[in-house]
Amino acid sequence: MRVEIIAFTEKGYRLGESIKERCLGAERLPRDIFGLPGDRTWNIGLHAKTKALPEISDPRELSELMALWFGRSGNEVAIVSDSASSKDVSGMTDDSGKEGEKASAIIFIGSTGIAVRAIAPFIKHKSEDPAVLVIDEAGHFVISLLSGHLGGANELTEFISKLISAEPVITTASDIEGAFSVDVFAKENGFILSDFGKAKEVAAKVLRGEKLRIYSDISMENLLKRPGIGEAEMVSSKEIDKADIVISYRTKLLDYEEPVIRPFNAIGLRLTAKRVYVGIGARKGVSEEDVVKAYDNCLKSSGIEPSAVAALVSIDIKKNEQGILTFSYKREIPFITYSAEELRSVDGDFAASAFVQSVTGVSNVCERAAAYAASRNGREKVLVNKQIYGNVTLAVAVAM
Repeated sequence: MRVEIIAFTEKGYRLGESIKERCLGAERLPRDIFGLPGDRTWNIGLHAKTKALPEISDPRELSELMALWFGRSGNEVAIVSDSASSKDVSGMTDDSGKEGEKASAIIFIGSTGIAVRAIAPFIKHKSEDPAVLVIDEAGHFVISLLSGHLGGANELTEFISKLISAEPVITTASDIEGAFSVDVFAKENGFILSDFGKAKEVAAKVLRGEKLRIYSDISMENLLKRPGIGEAEMVSSKEIDKADIVISYRTKLLDYEEPVIRPFNAIGLRLTAKRVYVGIGARKGVSEEDVVKAYDNCLKSSGIEPSAVAALVSIDIKKNEQGILTFSYKREIPFITYSAEELRSVDGDFAASAFVQSVTGVSNVCERAAAYAASRNGREKVLVNKQIYGNVTLAVAVAM
C-alpha cells in the first residue's frame, strides 16, 4: 500500500518521520484497515514543502504532487479545475497521472485549509479517490478528510491516532451513529457497488432507523460488517422486488428491468458478488480464441454475471499456457494455478478421466480447481459441472 506524507513545517516533518518509522515498524498493514487498495505492505513516501528545510523540500509544485498521487494527468486537471493557474499545471505531462504514481492514501501534516485547496481540483468520486487525512503539526488530532469508507480513510485515521496518541476525527454519519454502511459492507466483502445514488438511499434509510430488506445468493453468515438483526431482514427470491439490496453473482437477477415505480418503496441496490471461480482445463497449445469462445459461452449459458468472476483457475502444469495467459491478461482476470496434490484434497463428486489422470496426476482439473479455489474463500458450491468446448473444458464454483 502506497502512502504519501507531506508536511509544511519542520515540526510537521519530524512528526511525519515518526509516523513513517512507527508504521514501518508494524511491517504490514493491519487487517482491520480493509478499505485501502493494493497489497498489505507499507510503502511510505515522506515529503517536505517548507523553506525551513531547503535541502529536503520537494521542488515540485504542490499541484503536481497531487496530480501524481491522485493518478490524474495534466490535461485532466486543466479541464477539471478552471481556477488552476498556468503555473500550477505547466510542469505536468500527459503521463503525470500514471498508475504507478497513484497513492492509496495521502496524509497532510498542517492545516485543513491547505489540504482542501490542494486536493480540490483532483477529486473525482469516492469510488476512485485516495484516502486523505490531515494531522495538525502538534499531533493532537487526526482528521479523516476524504474517502472515509471506500478509501479506508476512517480506519487509517483510527490506526494513526493510536500510533501517535492523537484524537481521531471522523464525521461520516454512519460511523457517528454506529450504523450499518453499505459501501463498507461491499468493500470488505469484495462486492461490486456501481450505483452510488441508490447507496445513498440505503444509507438514508438506515439512518432513519428503517429496516433494510436484503436478498442474497450467498450465505450472509460469514460476511463481514453485515447489518444487525434490527437493521435488516432477508427476503426470498420470490420477493426480490421488495429488496433494498440484491446480492448476486447471476445475470438474470442483475438484469431485471427497472420499474417506473418501485414496489414497496424498494431501493433495489445491486451488489455483484465477486466470488465466482472458473476452472479451466485445456489441450496443450490451446489458442486464445478457443478460450474466449468457451469462457463466454459457458458464462452466458449458465447465467453468471462476468464481473462476478474473481479468478480463472487451473493446475500448475498449465501456468505457462500462452492462450490462457493472453486471455487472462486481456480480460484482466487473475489466473491462479494449484498443484495436483491441492486439487486432490478437495472433497466432492467430480467427473473423472483416466487420460487426464495420466497426464496431470488428478482425474479432473476444471471442476476440482474451481471447487478448491472457492473453498479457500468460503464454503464452495459447484454451479456448473465440467463442460467441454472443443479444446477447452470449464467448470464454475462460487464461494458461499
